[in-house]
Amino acid sequence: MLRGAMLVAVAYAGLLVVGALGLWALEGTPQTPNGSHWDPASALLFVTTLLTTVAAGRAFCAAYAVVGVPVTMLTLTATARRLMGPLADRPRRYLQVHWGFTRHSAARTHFVLLVGVTMGVLVLLPAAVFHVLEDTWSYLDAVYFCVISLCTIGLGDLVPAETPGQPFRQLYQVGVAAYLLLGLTGVLLLAQTFQRLVELHGVTSVTSATSSPAGDAEEGAGLLEGTRDGEKPARGHRGSAMGDTGGHRGGGQ
Repeated sequence: MLRGAMLVAVAYAGLLVVGALGLWALEGTPQTPNGSHWDPASALLFVTTLLTTVAAGRAFCAAYAVVGVPVTMLTLTATARRLMGPLADRPRRYLQVHWGFTRHSAARTHFVLLVGVTMGVLVLLPAAVFHVLEDTWSYLDAVYFCVISLCTIGLGDLVPAETPGQPFRQLYQVGVAAYLLLGLTGVLLLAQTFQRLVELHGVTSVTSATSSPAGDAEEGAGLLEGTRDGEKPARGHRGSAMGDTGGHRGGGQ
């Protein structure tokens, strides 16, 4: 399983590199209208945004997205599932063993803590960095960009690393691409944790409320006893009841 996940990750990294180089070759020449704005880092940021927000593009971008979006979702989902053990299952067991939480209360507490950590690490802290690096962005604008990007909406009204003359602009663009991938993985992890919480508090409670395990066991045992001799349960019980009644009547006479 680990080898398969590594192969998927390597294939996805290769897909990003091929897409960035292909887009840079097509758009980074002086003959294109905006060729001066394209470099390898810009192309990498664009293809990452394209695959994570399912944006529209030209013929190359459309074909690239058709292949890249499923691979992206497969890679991010597999990574999130691998993280469920150390970041979801182990903390819940720790709350149960060391803090005396029940299974339901541990799941609720862990989910609330995970939401807080996700908001702090993937929204509030990166928003502060964007607010510092982008002169025209307020902190609210930076929070808005983080939330919109991690929700895979990507309206395009705020685009980082677009101001000319920014220091380390190419490194900044690569960092934004890495942030998008890391942030979407965190969102998928949060979604999978929420799904388990709903199953634990919803489906499990509904099934336990509508049926009793002890009652089902007794009913199943009765059916097995009734059908053991090839008779229907209802007729068998009725026949035995009539036999008992006849016996009492015969004895009375």
